[in-house]
Amino acid sequence: MLVTLGDAQLAERVAGFALAAGAGQAAALRHPERAAAWLRARTLRALREQRRFRRSAAAEDRRATLAQLGVGDAAYRGLASLDLNRRAALVASGIERFDPIDVETILNEAPAATRRVVAEARRRYLRFAGGSADADQASAEEPMGELADRVREVASRAFSIGEVSR
Repeated sequence: MLVTLGDAQLAERVAGFALAAGAGQAAALRHPERAAAWLRARTLRALREQRRFRRSAAAEDRRATLAQLGVGDAAYRGLASLDLNRRAALVASGIERFDPIDVETILNEAPAATRRVVAEARRRYLRFAGGSADADQASAEEPMGELADRVREVASRAFSIGEVSR
């Protein structure tokens, strides 16, 4: 939802495509973090393809959808300032806290290019969300806020379920 900037229909569609494709790759995607990165990479690729052929949801609808997830005006401004690739980089690295190798997989970029995209995304997000130079340092260490807490909680539950099924 964050990467699509609240376009619920688009998020649902591309997530469904990715999950369907992932079902065929289940044996190769046994490691939970690698599988999660693969699914997000597949979703991002589908988002890039879908953008060309689809009208975007209205800004008011996007804001309302994200508000239900705890995204305030400042966070929305920050996310809206980013292109699709930078939003994906910021969400994967800063909110979902994927390892750098997984962020590389998601973005389909080399390590140096991935680091550059993540750094640019953080700087731009903070500038448009109303952050400061001090906030830039804090965000590089640990994301803060209700939304980051919710994502960490859901990820923790999802990964603990994966551990039990092993």
